[in-house]
Amino acid sequence: MSPTGPTTATESVAEFRARARAFIRANLRPRTRGEHRDFTRGDIPDDVERAAVARSREIQRMLFDARLAGVCVPAEYGGLGLTPAHQQALNEELVGYEFPGHLQSPTMSPCMAVLLDFGTHEQKLRHVPAILRGEEIWIQFLSEPSCGSDVAGALTTAVRDGDEWILNGSKVWSTGAWWSDW
Repeated sequence: MSPTGPTTATESVAEFRARARAFIRANLRPRTRGEHRDFTRGDIPDDVERAAVARSREIQRMLFDARLAGVCVPAEYGGLGLTPAHQQALNEELVGYEFPGHLQSPTMSPCMAVLLDFGTHEQKLRHVPAILRGEEIWIQFLSEPSCGSDVAGALTTAVRDGDEWILNGSKVWSTGAWWSDW
């Protein structure tokens, strides 16, 4: 149980919203206009980017401990198993407050979403709770010299060789790969 109270599948959206609002106001800093920095441009010093990633991990863990992370993720995998309406209420309450943006894309979406749809039960048990706690940041390798980030135009292939996969192709860059865990 967290200091802000338990979450159950029967928690109403209004109760969840009130709990989320109380936690956010007590624990997260308000964001000021222009505070968000675009890390995809490459003009931010590495130490500033590392500090922002560390803060995102910290906030994600705070949300997890307060039972506000993984709102629609099945409880079996560390989430709350609540509805999209609960997620919308949390999103609305977070407006204007710091948020673990470095963990949202692509870690939560699409990587965790793909893992939830296509991963094995064991993979979900291993990785989803760690993602929700901010312990794992995932990245996707999409950008290629010939097609940018067009997944349909990707030329890279993966061929199984025993228990391993051999990747053949070329990637230009993947934003955040240098500070990602997976």
